[in-house]
Amino acid sequence: MYNPFQANPGGAPAERKAVDLIVFDMDGTLLDSRIDITISINHVRALRHGLPPLSEEEVVDYINREERNLPLLLYGTPEPEPEDRRLFVEHYREQCTRNVHAYPGIPETLAALSERGVTMAVATNASTLFARRMLKHLGLLRHFISVVGADSTGYSKPDPAMLRLLMEETGFRPEEHRGCLVGDSGKDMKAAANAGLERVFARWGYSELQEADRILEKPSDLIELIERG
Repeated sequence: MYNPFQANPGGAPAERKAVDLIVFDMDGTLLDSRIDITISINHVRALRHGLPPLSEEEVVDYINREERNLPLLLYGTPEPEPEDRRLFVEHYREQCTRNVHAYPGIPETLAALSERGVTMAVATNASTLFARRMLKHLGLLRHFISVVGADSTGYSKPDPAMLRLLMEETGFRPEEHRGCLVGDSGKDMKAAANAGLERVFARWGYSELQEADRILEKPSDLIELIERG
């Protein structure tokens, strides 16, 4: 993989920026996927368990809880059932691009950051397959050097495993470079702290305000972060 932090030809150090690496959470930060994931979850609930539908608000709340038993909350089963997973994946593979949309200002902000040569990546608790599919559908995938889902490491945020994998892939070193994680949940902020990245909270996302190093009211605020540090 291309290493954006390696020395330039001739041994000169790579150009330094106010921020060397921006890692984005996906759902609730880059894009709003709550309609489609709720539809697919309710499909499994009805077909497999005869349960009534959950609201979008309930699904988002359950998924974003730091301590939770998702199979129990979503399907009423104490343990994950392989058939539930198979049916969800089968349904969501087609459903995931039907209603998903980027938050206002995200496409323009990503384009502006790309033009400035900022290295960007995605770390999401969703699967890598679905993440890449949705980002490609929205025309955003081209901005990211890497997209890492929880399935890539076997650990979800707030565990820092995905972030450390991205650091390894890109050659990013916290002691030498400056990086941040932009996210909308407490899990994102804890993962950033655990990986030695700045915590940047997106106010436009799913969750209530969390403790962070920086707070963004709108996506374009990232431009100021890059330009002024």
